[in-house]
Amino acid sequence: MSGTLSMQTEAALDPENRALYADILRAPAGFELDAAVATTYTLDFETALVVPATLAFHAAENRQETLDTPLALLEGLERLSARIAIFCEAGRIKAVPKGANRLTALLEETVTEVAAPRGGAFHPKLWLLRFTPVGGHGQPCLRLALLSRNLTTDASWDLSLSLDGVLGDAPRDQNAPLVELLRALPDLAMGRPTPAHVATMVASLANDLAHAAWEHPRHIRKIRFAVNGLTDRVWRPQIGRTLGIVSPFVTDGALSALCRGVDPANACLLGRGEELAPLAPETLAMFGRRLVLDEMAETEDGEESDPASSSAVPARGLHAKAFITERYKSTEITMGSGNATAPALLTGKNVEVFATLSGYTENLGTMEDQMSPERLGRFLREFVSYEPDDATQVDAAEARLNRVRRKLAGSNPVLRCEEDGAGRILLHLSARRPFSVPDGIELRLWPIVAGIEFGIGVTELNTGERSLARLPLKDVTRWIGVRLSDAESGLEHHFTLGSDLVDLPDARTAEILRSLIENRDAFLRYIRLLLGDVSEAAKALFAAGQGSDLSVMFGTARDAPILEDMVRALASDGRQLRDIERLVARLSDPDTGHSEVIPDEFLDLWETFRAVLPKENRID
Repeated sequence: MSGTLSMQTEAALDPENRALYADILRAPAGFELDAAVATTYTLDFETALVVPATLAFHAAENRQETLDTPLALLEGLERLSARIAIFCEAGRIKAVPKGANRLTALLEETVTEVAAPRGGAFHPKLWLLRFTPVGGHGQPCLRLALLSRNLTTDASWDLSLSLDGVLGDAPRDQNAPLVELLRALPDLAMGRPTPAHVATMVASLANDLAHAAWEHPRHIRKIRFAVNGLTDRVWRPQIGRTLGIVSPFVTDGALSALCRGVDPANACLLGRGEELAPLAPETLAMFGRRLVLDEMAETEDGEESDPASSSAVPARGLHAKAFITERYKSTEITMGSGNATAPALLTGKNVEVFATLSGYTENLGTMEDQMSPERLGRFLREFVSYEPDDATQVDAAEARLNRVRRKLAGSNPVLRCEEDGAGRILLHLSARRPFSVPDGIELRLWPIVAGIEFGIGVTELNTGERSLARLPLKDVTRWIGVRLSDAESGLEHHFTLGSDLVDLPDARTAEILRSLIENRDAFLRYIRLLLGDVSEAAKALFAAGQGSDLSVMFGTARDAPILEDMVRALASDGRQLRDIERLVARLSDPDTGHSEVIPDEFLDLWETFRAVLPKENRID
């Protein structure tokens, strides 16, 4: 995952202070992940697949290396997917037109699509993680991360705040807005309800969050949190004698409201050129300095249309949001998900999350210090006004497609599975709420693992079923690929939509497992991953590559390393052996007990271990 700018108090807006997303998610020494909840506007499946592997293993050098190691992805999902809950805006999961990784099926219970209750965008970017001591002795700790970025491959310049905390005895008023957001999440689900285990986990995290005491960054005296979009109450930053705004998306009304009473000589605006150009001259005149980054890169966000590409170069383009002001003897820096726009800060229709950090100005510096050439300023240039292109037709098409997108997401699609007797699954598509495609719009739907070429054209959805596809069980997921096309402008929207998948055969996960563990070498690689120390095993797996001698790297069933690791696992808490038992059961023929990919010698060895496995660790 690409890097984000970290909040480093005196140099909060200096791009040299970079933190990898993986660093934010990494457990403290001696701890392991117990539960995590994330919120995001947009989501792509590749990032969602990498997150569990990142939390489970810290051996991969980069995101692509992890994606190219399917066994590590699989084990990350097997270990942690039930401990992670991701909430994203319905209809804003990225499209996979060429066919998705079939492991996305294992994210079906992890990802919940939601809608903002007041009609705007569900736009908060937040992680809350609970870590417990390895071995189970001691108190858990929490980590809270507020971000300006979505859970996607976007690599623009972003801003993040990461706080570590411990549980106190009494609830803290400071955390109340975030607790309210977490407790609201399960009820925001659109279509398919939030899974029961996810709702229970989120409620548990919310209870701990209420009691969290956070370790403050250096020179920060106070941290306040705020959430918009859940009620009629609308929050926006308090403004003092100076104002610095960093926002990729802006509107005249929000900027005017924020700047009221501030001398233009003390006001600075950093945005995107294409967003600043349409502003009214009187709005721009409220800022003595109007700035843009030297190199701009389009990214997706709740205030703009879909980008054609998200393959921006790291640290290019503006996606960070921040408001800097000086009040009395303090400097206050507000960061989070909200742009300087009406939906975020005036009407409060968007669900947004903010954190305001305050400290003495003599320690944090002024607004001008944060934007100075020694820090962020060296990457900026003055904005030069220009006449923007007339985008009326495109804007109208965007609005039409977004309306259809929202109605389609609200139709509550259902996929029913039917076995055809020849080892394949017939997928029958319907919707719990009637949906009709408006004139001038074309709709194509497809099962995402199969790809868009297996799609069908659709003009309406209702309670009556229609055939969508006939697929192998291992390729069946609840995710539907969508392409909306506007005939007048030629504009297209691609995205992925979740459905309610019913009558799914129990063997689906086992079929996916068999497709990845296709031979004995792959089986032994996976056993070593299950048995070894997490980080060391992952390092060996990533190092193995395609051309390695796997019998040397991972041993065979007769080799001492596997036997020693199994004995070691038996002497500890036996969790690894429970994982092996689950794996053997899935890969073995239920009638004969044998498997094409498991060596008979290993099965004999395993039966010896299974006979002495503690009863509470056995799967019967």
